[in-house]
Amino acid sequence: MPPPAVDPLGSPPNLFTSAQSAFTDTAHIDFRSNWEVDGSGRLSCTGGNAGQAARLSLAEALTPGRAHFVHFAHAPTAGSLRARFASPGITNSRQLTAPYMDFEYITDAEVADAATRLDLQPSTDYAGTVDNVVAYDLSTVDPNVVACDVIIVGGDSNSANATSERFGDEIPMSAREIPFDPRIWYVPCLRASGTYPTTDSTRHIPQPCIEPVAAVEARRMSPVHAVAGELVEWSAARGRPLLVMALGDPGSGLSNTEDWVKGSTVVGNQPTGARMYDEMLAMKAAVEALGPAHEIVGAVWSMGANDLYGGDYTIPGQWMEKMSQFVANVRADVADVPMVLWSIGQHYEPTDENDGRGAAMLAAQQLLDQNSGDATWSLKRFRVVVPEAGNELADADDPHYDAHGMQQNGRDAGQALLSLLA
Repeated sequence: MPPPAVDPLGSPPNLFTSAQSAFTDTAHIDFRSNWEVDGSGRLSCTGGNAGQAARLSLAEALTPGRAHFVHFAHAPTAGSLRARFASPGITNSRQLTAPYMDFEYITDAEVADAATRLDLQPSTDYAGTVDNVVAYDLSTVDPNVVACDVIIVGGDSNSANATSERFGDEIPMSAREIPFDPRIWYVPCLRASGTYPTTDSTRHIPQPCIEPVAAVEARRMSPVHAVAGELVEWSAARGRPLLVMALGDPGSGLSNTEDWVKGSTVVGNQPTGARMYDEMLAMKAAVEALGPAHEIVGAVWSMGANDLYGGDYTIPGQWMEKMSQFVANVRADVADVPMVLWSIGQHYEPTDENDGRGAAMLAAQQLLDQNSGDATWSLKRFRVVVPEAGNELADADDPHYDAHGMQQNGRDAGQALLSLLA
């Protein structure tokens, strides 16, 4: 018999109309003599009644006990802003002081009252503008209550948010290429610190996915949202949201520190053997402990850049053997699923030795692809994606990519994983 039909999962609707979000309709706003819609169509704080919130009325009161998310374009130049639901009650909020701080996630436990409005509460010294305010009731997509498809995006810094283009310490909002989708969530790794208030992130606690995705404590671009963006409709067709295990860790690999080698006891400047493999198992346990019947359906890895040496990667005990064993271990211990590997970049061949070790690694990695034709190394349900040229950060001594490149890598890997799932 055919499997039972599944209703596709729709995206939660914006609690404001498009006109209200864009401020072409302002009938829902109480400006409090402190705000106005300026000539550019943005909600601007005038300071005329310092510290007073702009009050945005909702068409219907919130349902207590449901998680919500607020997102907007934020251009602060001084002070801080809070975005919180109110009347009755006031939900928890952060002091938003920078352009990348343009969202507020309110958990189900924090929505205790049937609030009737959204307050944009400035500090008395706040100056800035807000645009395109959207708000969502997340109850139909919340991983704490709804079963999700789960993918892993892990490995070294090219799977995380630790590198990418250097715009000071942050990515500009203009660098985001993937629209926010409330059906995409992620679980932060944050192995070192456990929390990262800048992105409102706590280790192993799901949150809505928006860049910068906090795999580590940084504010740069990751490929995570881009990978998920290619898969969210596939999961939605199965009636499920998409949850990403964000497991990137800078400097990690299979050789030297052996972070991803199961059972390794290698010790460097700090204990490093198996630390990321063990972190993966710990995150899997945390996802399972959420309660709903989440299902890991695929994985994307970035490995090899930290494992180069001037030799043959295919000889016994070297990188190719370790990678093949890693895939087997993950399929046995975590989930027997299709996988994609980002190879090292075509540009990455260190100039200090100039011995072709980067090119040799790249050639070896491509043998792992299911379509490589190599009888020894090709792996079933496994694709190797070579990052496109031209997006590298600096030179052959740097394995990383600019903000566009990180997202393009994400799209390419997501499409490759989708082809295996389909």
